[in-house]
Amino acid sequence: MKWPESMVLRCWDSLKYIIWSTPNVVPSEDEIKRFNECALPFGISYWHIFPPTRTCINPACAHHSSRHAARPLKEPMTYKATLFTLRDGSLPIYTTSLYCHGCHTRYYHNYSIHKQTLTQTYYGGVPNVIQVAQHYFMEACLLELITTGKVFGWLSATNWAHIYNTGLAHLQRYIVNNPTAFSNVAWQSSRSSHSTNWFFLYSLLLDKAEHHWQLILGHDMDSQPKRLTEALMERNHATEGVGQESYGHACNVCCHIFKSDDAKMVKLHAAVCDGIQIGHPCCAVHDCKSLLVSHTAHHCKEHQSLGSVCAVTGCNAVRETGFHTCTIPQHCEAEQAYYEKGTAMFQLRAHLKRAGITVPADSIGASEIEDIPLDDTATNNRGCNNKSSSKSGHIKGSFSHNVTHTQLFFMRPCRIILSQATLFGSEAISAVLQAVHATFPTPESTPEYLFYDTNCKLLAPQHYNHDTHFLHTGQPIDVFHFKSKHKESDVNCQMYCNPAAFLELMQEGKWRLNTSICEQMNIWIGGYQAILQNMEVTRFNFYMDEDHMM
Repeated sequence: MKWPESMVLRCWDSLKYIIWSTPNVVPSEDEIKRFNECALPFGISYWHIFPPTRTCINPACAHHSSRHAARPLKEPMTYKATLFTLRDGSLPIYTTSLYCHGCHTRYYHNYSIHKQTLTQTYYGGVPNVIQVAQHYFMEACLLELITTGKVFGWLSATNWAHIYNTGLAHLQRYIVNNPTAFSNVAWQSSRSSHSTNWFFLYSLLLDKAEHHWQLILGHDMDSQPKRLTEALMERNHATEGVGQESYGHACNVCCHIFKSDDAKMVKLHAAVCDGIQIGHPCCAVHDCKSLLVSHTAHHCKEHQSLGSVCAVTGCNAVRETGFHTCTIPQHCEAEQAYYEKGTAMFQLRAHLKRAGITVPADSIGASEIEDIPLDDTATNNRGCNNKSSSKSGHIKGSFSHNVTHTQLFFMRPCRIILSQATLFGSEAISAVLQAVHATFPTPESTPEYLFYDTNCKLLAPQHYNHDTHFLHTGQPIDVFHFKSKHKESDVNCQMYCNPAAFLELMQEGKWRLNTSICEQMNIWIGGYQAILQNMEVTRFNFYMDEDHMM
């Protein structure tokens, strides 16, 4: 307003008590714009972010606020940043940190950093504004909206960035998106970007706040993703086996208590198990569970030497420079066919083949014709032997890193997820049985019924090894899989796993439980395939846990 300083001081003396006692006033877009036009050149912004304290909060510090010698924090450091809001779009802001000379700690908006230990300690709780990268802040209410969209809309961080940039970053978004229709209105474009780690940081802060803990990260690392990894791994380990928040859940949908025909009280608490073929990158050696050397590597540290060997299964020859195979012609052709399958031309030719349309002989190679599956459903015709009815004589090899085979879920019929497990090489019965024992580690924790689509195979090693852990657990096969994939001639399957043999599962001619709940959940989980397919293992496991716990 170009007033003299004496006028500003007199106005402040007269109005300061009224200003501080006035309820929050929501400024208009024009008021925010005009304020920033005047304030930004002076290092001030409409939303200037400071630490939540002006004195040291470390009880062991001589400058602690509870002591008589409490001193204000010094050495302000200010730099420019961007704040992403839900109501006001993206805003240019300044953020300032302060320093305590008593304990050598610098205080930022969300956390403090100790100079000697280089630990990044968050203050506790979930702040209204969260720093997701050095120069980027996001409102918690915006983070919650985006998280909800990720859970129910399968939206990736990239897609959310596009949505925000297009629809929310600028207050006059309807003008920005329709410049022709509003050609007589002047506007200024606003672009923004997001760190993809905001989801993990926000989820960690929520988890720590729920347990009344503080999030502590190492600050001696060169990037936010590396700082978060250790905390994410800690959370992943805590949720394994019986660690899910809703592990002890019981309700009228998944647990039934009733009188039997002989007037005895019966409890029927069930669990359902099934897997979905969705996974994360892993070592190219079959069923190897060791971590990759790096996210883009093909092998773990133990098998790293195999990177110089031909990728074709069973061939130990040295690979040719620039290729994944040796000089054997058939192996070179296999590698070429592998990469051709990703081309548009190969896919179009495959469509012609399936449609029965003849094409000129010189337009498609013989190896391509052999590799086109004539019947996509042939590999799914499994009986009680759990083996494919089709055989393949094609050359097999690994021309990239492997992806874990199956993500196994244990659920209550009411949609509550008890646990999950990663099966690396295959859905082997031994691996499934190990996951079952981890989910129900004591006989007291076992359910009255456990449904699994190949329970007839799961029971075999239990009977052979005289395993009585699940002695009081019925192990039928869910109705859908039993009708479609199990033979009537298999006596053991019919005796132990036919759901009709368990009369208490029926009530007035209807099934008491939804035993297809995992199949229904798999449809939902499948929507995350594009987001998860190349995600690093720690974030993959954390993402899977967080999304089904929302």
